[in-house]
Amino acid sequence: MDGLYRETERPLKLPGEIEPALSGFTTSGENYKTASESDVFRYTSSDQTVFLKIQGQTWSPPLSRERDAMVWLADKLSVPEVVAYHRDGDREYLITTAIEGISSENDECHGDKQHLVESLAEALLTIHALPIDDCPIDKTPDALLDEGRRRIDDGIVTEEMVVEVGLSGSPSEALDGLAARRPDLDRPVFTHGDYCLPNIMIHDNAVSGFIDLGYAGSGDPYRDYKAARYSVKRNLGEEWVGPFFEAMGVTLDMQRINWYGEIEAFG
Repeated sequence: MDGLYRETERPLKLPGEIEPALSGFTTSGENYKTASESDVFRYTSSDQTVFLKIQGQTWSPPLSRERDAMVWLADKLSVPEVVAYHRDGDREYLITTAIEGISSENDECHGDKQHLVESLAEALLTIHALPIDDCPIDKTPDALLDEGRRRIDDGIVTEEMVVEVGLSGSPSEALDGLAARRPDLDRPVFTHGDYCLPNIMIHDNAVSGFIDLGYAGSGDPYRDYKAARYSVKRNLGEEWVGPFFEAMGVTLDMQRINWYGEIEAFG
């Protein structure tokens, strides 16, 4: 099948449940893999672009979570459409449509940084304003701690991962410490979970949509503040962190920011 062949490499071997969704598409075979553990391939046809993610068992969230988030968000926010999903043993396959535009980390989007940070702030406020009464994904502090315990039991969280976020002791001891100082959360909101510039698309100088939603769910807005703070500093410069949060109308609680950075070691 043409849609399964790389132009310069051997064919991608895909399960039969996935092949029909790529009929008529071609790919260069370039892997757009980022910091996650998913292999990502871009497929094009005469009138459409889709992305295929392939992921084995790893520390990253399963692709089924990203699928569930996009299905729930389909009529609420500009996110990719789920074309197909299949699990084959420990390996998952997810095909989604493309969002129009380019990633906001691209230098082409940085000509007017004031406008960009205001646009990113407005888009995040829109995400946090979504009704969450029927949201199926729980990312509140207690849910994050429960997930951390499961991942410790499964042997996914290592002492090295704990040290990398500035904690000490065994994974269980570190998680107990986080549980003892969990932040209070009176009103959860919908959170992207990884609100960084690579995951926010820009078209015609405006935010056109959001990608990579594997960490999304109802939780503390500080989950997104933590990611946004780091990403704005990294991609635009530290001097733009203040204007971003001024546009959000937020004065940061750094202890809360740090807690969400530390809990990331557990999933």
